[in-house]
Amino acid sequence: MCFRVKRELTKEELKAKKKKEKEKKREKQRKDEEKAKEKERNIRDELDRREKEEKKRKRNEKEKEKEKKKRAEEMKMHAEKEKKKPKEKEKKLRDNNKTKCRK
Repeated sequence: MCFRVKRELTKEELKAKKKKEKEKKREKQRKDEEKAKEKERNIRDELDRREKEEKKRKRNEKEKEKEKKKRAEEMKMHAEKEKKKPKEKEKKLRDNNKTKCRK
């Protein structure tokens, strides 16, 4: 059987090992910060998008409301014209009847 003998690390090797570990920690911290920033940016973008959609929805609702009022006004005007038409038709019919009777 072959046994592995564990040897002590030299000062330079210890320093190099610590430096490597510190570098790993810094790299991990940097990646974590990047992830956090990305997450924050995504949240902000999502909020902006929702706000934009809400404004668009409200604007569309206002437009629909205006269109509805406009149509209602047109229908009202049309109804008033229709009310006047029967009177005009009756008048024309009476006039036609008079002219028929005279002939």
